[in-house]
Amino acid sequence: MELKQIRYFLTLADTLNFTEASAQIGITQPALSKAVQKMEEEFGGTLIFRDGKNTRLTDLGKNIHKEMLKISESESRAKQLAFEHLNEEYAQINVGIADSLGPQKFTSFLMAFKQANPNIKIILHPVSQDSAYDLILSGALDCCFCATMGRENHKIKMQNLFEERLLAAIPGNHPLAEQDSLKLEDLIALPYFDRINCEFRMSFALMMEERGLKFDVAMQSDREDWIQHFVASGHGVCTLPEHSVVAPGIILKPIDGISLSRDIFFISIFGSANTIAFKKLDKFSASFGWN
Repeated sequence: MELKQIRYFLTLADTLNFTEASAQIGITQPALSKAVQKMEEEFGGTLIFRDGKNTRLTDLGKNIHKEMLKISESESRAKQLAFEHLNEEYAQINVGIADSLGPQKFTSFLMAFKQANPNIKIILHPVSQDSAYDLILSGALDCCFCATMGRENHKIKMQNLFEERLLAAIPGNHPLAEQDSLKLEDLIALPYFDRINCEFRMSFALMMEERGLKFDVAMQSDREDWIQHFVASGHGVCTLPEHSVVAPGIILKPIDGISLSRDIFFISIFGSANTIAFKKLDKFSASFGWN
């Protein structure tokens, strides 16, 4: 069966009139009748009752009509996807954002890119740090912003954007907020909110252990916004990468004797198969003033 036969049948099913359907399609009425007869032979049953003004679908025709509609919609969608892929005006880029990254350093970059390329649609996807490689390699994402990667892959292109430190996060109205830096001894006296997804978590815990210190953990969560809200509300402290604050009322301070930092990357797949739209984003990222 050919796609044009499906279009013929769907047009006839909409009009239930051979004369009107053939005019819409742009073929003769005998040619349309012959095409429908051929379909009926292929399906082994009558699809259309031909009763003059009472032309109507048979039960078989009604069931076939549902499936034909799905095929037609799939064809239209495939054509639309191809059109969008080949026409920059309708292009879209799927961008992953690792769940431990805050929006501060990326907002101006993404909006500047949109201003320069208003017709390119950006779709942001929250992803776990560990899934970034796989999502890029599978094609689910065109690129991803993520922190220091623990493994390398020759298929993955890694563009180093900037470095950010681990800092102490305290309420802005806390007396410690007046100090230039904070001592671990001051922090452990306060309730601590533990960010489970933090890349610094194990390294920071090891440093604490080496100093014989331990936080009084009030709560653990992988929800960055909840942890920050508890801190901003004055219920305790946490540690945050320096560009990760999303809750108002939080002040970040260096911690004496603690020097932990991570590199932030823009990763994508090597090769020339990338779309024109993505190549523009890649080039824009390389030239952007991240620091």
